[in-house]
Amino acid sequence: VGGSWDDEWEEETGASREDFASRVQLVHMHLNLAVRPCLLSNSRDFEVARQVLRDSYAEEAIFKWLLGDVSSKKDPASAQTKKDLLLDWVVDWRIASCQSNSHCLAIPSSANHPSASRSSAIPSSSASSSLPLDLLGCALVTCPGSKSNQVVSLMSLLAYGASPPTPPEALGQACKARFAALEHHSRARDRLGSHTPHWYIHMLAVSPEHRSKGIGRMMMRIVSALADQDALPVQLQVSGSRNKAYFEQCGFRVMEAIDICCDDSPTLKIFNMTRVPFPKSICLDQVSPPR
Repeated sequence: VGGSWDDEWEEETGASREDFASRVQLVHMHLNLAVRPCLLSNSRDFEVARQVLRDSYAEEAIFKWLLGDVSSKKDPASAQTKKDLLLDWVVDWRIASCQSNSHCLAIPSSANHPSASRSSAIPSSSASSSLPLDLLGCALVTCPGSKSNQVVSLMSLLAYGASPPTPPEALGQACKARFAALEHHSRARDRLGSHTPHWYIHMLAVSPEHRSKGIGRMMMRIVSALADQDALPVQLQVSGSRNKAYFEQCGFRVMEAIDICCDDSPTLKIFNMTRVPFPKSICLDQVSPPR
């Protein structure tokens, strides 16, 4: 018998990462956007990207719904600790929910510098260099053809975390019930999936100090360009009317609105959105491949 299934899988996903990195670099060169792929298996890359995702997710309607009312005038420090614990747990859970050949795109702080140009090299996904400590934003995306049964191990990802996992049960029955309802919905969505190939954006985050500067739209431009090259739609799921309106401005439309109800908690409204592909505006065949 030849190599193990794990060896074959590692070889396949490694090739997939290299192909993805090459495609990102070609689009980057054409659009002059300082976006690069990063490896979540690299502990430093993981921590830097995780921090941006964490800071951004704290303001999301879905997190505030999960958190509920944990405020305490008598013990504000305890309330903040509970919030931080839940935030760490939920972000790690969201990262681990991505399929194994999902990719992380990051916009380094150099994107704000005039020197960031079309000639700027994007390191290969297998390169030893890590991300700069200051990121403007990042996104977790899944390409078409992902294997739904190859889910990243939560514990392996948490090995890079600064604190051990804290289950929602620690924050009380109400939080536990809300998390269970959200997880049930997520699992149902993964089982049903889409009947057509598509790109999927799991999380899109912009560092709080760099918001309202077009960073999110910059990220959307490169994901949209990659999807347009495949002539495939881009799908995502958001909560809150503000996020819905933002992505509508980016060309998405609501395909389904879902109410998640849980006991006495307020109803959480989630929107499944899709951006249809546009004719190829970027001909990668005419762009010199990276060397």
